Amino acid sequence: MKKIIAVFYIIFFVTQQATFAEEGNTFWDGYQDILNSIVTVHEFTSIDGEFSHTSVDYEIIKTDPGFQEKIILQLKKLKTVKAPEEKKQKLAFWINAYNFFTIVDVVNNYPITSMKKIGWKSRHHEVEGTLYSLDNIEHNVIRPLADPRIHFAINCASVGCPSLKEEIIDSIQIDTQLDKIVTNALKSPLHLRVVNNKLNSTQLFKWFSKDFESGEYEGVSDFINRFAPERLKNTHQIEKKIKYDWNLNTE
Repeated sequence: MKKIIAVFYIIFFVTQQATFAEEGNTFWDGYQDILNSIVTVHEFTSIDGEFSHTSVDYEIIKTDPGFQEKIILQLKKLKTVKAPEEKKQKLAFWINAYNFFTIVDVVNNYPITSMKKIGWKSRHHEVEGTLYSLDNIEHNVIRPLADPRIHFAINCASVGCPSLKEEIIDSIQIDTQLDKIVTNALKSPLHLRVVNNKLNSTQLFKWFSKDFESGEYEGVSDFINRFAPERLKNTHQIEKKIKYDWNLNTE
């Protein structure tokens, strides 16, 4: 009898986990539908191998009532959702929220040429009854989770920013996803390249240098050594001066 009860609880526990995972995955369905239609992946080949860069078609959402409805429904979900507290779930949730809200801001102000014309400080994004700005989400929610890989996962709708991925971040796969995102970004000359025998890098490493000393990382050099192509590793002369392109990421 005890064995039967034990088996029942195991089945019940697994079923509950599966149901929870399913519910978690469906929360962002509307956002994923939008990504499927607006993000185009461009493939490139360099001396360091293949990498991709994406462009975003905001006009599709602006002119299609179906996508407008998906935006509205996703915003309604966010207003009442109980945001997760477990670290990986929290990290995935808020990266998705940041990127989704960025798309919403661009669409609401489209056509524009740069996200800088909108800014990141207006508190009008509602989650669980609280209003946030994009700055709030980035600096007060995501960065304190001490994972510098996020700087290559959150998207500022700009060419110089690491690409907006064509898939949502999933808490179960988040480590694999973030590793792939960073590895891909550091193959791109937008973020890392050699100029006059010196390694030039994205200014993200300058603006958020302290973040790369958090978690399991020991600074910018250590971070680059973990994710960059082999020929760009163990470089001591890193100049954080690749010009950041603030043009809208439509190309």
